[in-house]
Amino acid sequence: MILDLEFERARELAVKYIGIDRYKSSGRVRQKLLEKGVDAALADRVVDYYKALDYIDDHRAARRVAARYGGRRLRSQRAMTAVFIQNGIEAGLAREEARALDPDALTARQLCLAYYDRPGPDDEMAMMKLLARRGYPSGLAREVIRALIKEDYER
Repeated sequence: MILDLEFERARELAVKYIGIDRYKSSGRVRQKLLEKGVDAALADRVVDYYKALDYIDDHRAARRVAARYGGRRLRSQRAMTAVFIQNGIEAGLAREEARALDPDALTARQLCLAYYDRPGPDDEMAMMKLLARRGYPSGLAREVIRALIKEDYER
């Protein structure tokens, strides 16, 4: 009987945290329950319960996180994997969701164009640093930058 009461209390805490948006990841909900003093096994049980009801969906949470990283906030797939994990999404699922994003060559190009309207040779080092900070491999960054500069000269 006590376990049922504890489960109900933990369930209520989870619902209060999740609210109506339903974009919280299982890791975030579990962490919030642990912070509120809920036992780890019980927290896992509550998370599984809400996953079964589709109230918690890590795929949905990952898509919501990815939507926040567009335009000037673009990241490489590798960097997005880390962002997903930081947002409480399990590592395997984080890698899967990152692979479903646009390819790095495309997002690197979009990121450079978000910062530089007409990238030229003077912008090369700044673009290289930008792409490195966002998790793009140096070889890919060089290829993208060369192509952008070449396109600008051909205009």
